[in-house]
Amino acid sequence: MTPQTENALRAVARKCRTEILTAIDGKPKSEHDRIITTLLDKHAKTIICLPPNTFRPKAWLVHYVRQIEKEARQ
Repeated sequence: MTPQTENALRAVARKCRTEILTAIDGKPKSEHDRIITTLLDKHAKTIICLPPNTFRPKAWLVHYVRQIEKEARQ
């Protein structure tokens, strides 16, 4: 994967993470899964042509969102 592709994926993942955090703030935990899935689907549509053909775009997005979450906690 080229650095440009990875940077683009990380940018979308940062935006998605921000939306997830604001969307689930104050909501009951029982609704979190539905909200997160909806937002991941929405943002995965924007990166369909970016990742290599090894995994689905949503899988790449989930990976980078988790990675950015780990970096933010440090």
